Amino acid sequence: MWNIGWGLTSKCNLNCSFCYSKTVRNADADIVDFSIIKTFIDDNFHLVNSVNYGTGESTLCNGWIKILGYINEKFPKIIQGITTNGYLGELYNNGDIYVKETITNCLAEVDVSIDFGIREKHNGFRDNSFVYDWAIRTLELCHELKKRTTIVFLGTNDTLQFSNIDSLFELAKKYDSIIRLNLYRPVCGITPQTKKFIPDFATITNALEHIGQHYKILSISDPLFSSIFTHGKNIHTDPSGLSGIRILPDGSITPSTYLVSNEFKKLNIRTKNVFELLSKKEFINLIDRSIPQECVNCEYETQCQGGTFDRRYLWYKDFNKKDPYCPFGKDKTVNIKKLNITSDACFNSIHDGYLPTMFFSDKTTNVNFGGI
Repeated sequence: MWNIGWGLTSKCNLNCSFCYSKTVRNADADIVDFSIIKTFIDDNFHLVNSVNYGTGESTLCNGWIKILGYINEKFPKIIQGITTNGYLGELYNNGDIYVKETITNCLAEVDVSIDFGIREKHNGFRDNSFVYDWAIRTLELCHELKKRTTIVFLGTNDTLQFSNIDSLFELAKKYDSIIRLNLYRPVCGITPQTKKFIPDFATITNALEHIGQHYKILSISDPLFSSIFTHGKNIHTDPSGLSGIRILPDGSITPSTYLVSNEFKKLNIRTKNVFELLSKKEFINLIDRSIPQECVNCEYETQCQGGTFDRRYLWYKDFNKKDPYCPFGKDKTVNIKKLNITSDACFNSIHDGYLPTMFFSDKTTNVNFGGI
């Protein structure tokens, strides 16, 4: 069963300088016709566990509401969610009855991007004077509809400061939301521009320790960080290309949200028997899954397996290199303080199965709010 991150459109009403999907949003249009999407879903629904709409701003896609409603009506077992900059609330409030009913009935989870808990900082970071208010209105709407929400923020050295983390948790507590952290990836390459957003290891670990002390850690589905900071059943492997895939606006299928360059675009939703091909070694081997030689005999070798695939490739263009955040080496002694993961049977997220990410909550938040 596959978990799909699906970018239906190249459209976005923001122009964030850190955007990881600019390289695949090179035209202001909805690329794939509804009939092609319908055929793809009709042929493969029995192999799809979940779909999360992201990459561009899916609420701007001309056919998104139609697709959302079609999948829910025909194949209700497929869980559907969206990652939105907050424009979902604008679409709902300005939409007709069909739009409102479809959003209400068909979305299991809404992932709202808020990087800073202060309006001016978030608007400045996203270069838009309205985006914070859009996000808040979407959280208010989902709270009213009793729909599960996550507040997702980009992990940079600035956003991972304790004061900002605390302000995001205040919002999460107010709207009964889960917090989700995506560490920044330089998808367009490491340049003077992208270096500004890459968080360092100490900032990440300090942030995780702060969250562990004051809030609840629900899941760290990142092979490196889960291996060195957690233990037992809390350790996650990288699902990229095995249970999680990305579909780009042109219909191309890649094994990872962040591995979207041409060498990974070997299949398309137009391809006949595409899910059969996804399970063959030609697609699986787009990522070299062997453990890097420099990781052999590391105490975390079997759990971490070299770390997150996308980071290894984006930093080094080489899967045989270990994760750039690995703190271990011949001349390094690292004191690792284990983090306490909250065992909560109610926790479940559409994002936990198709990309490496992290989940937290306030100690009073009901993580099953709205349910899935």
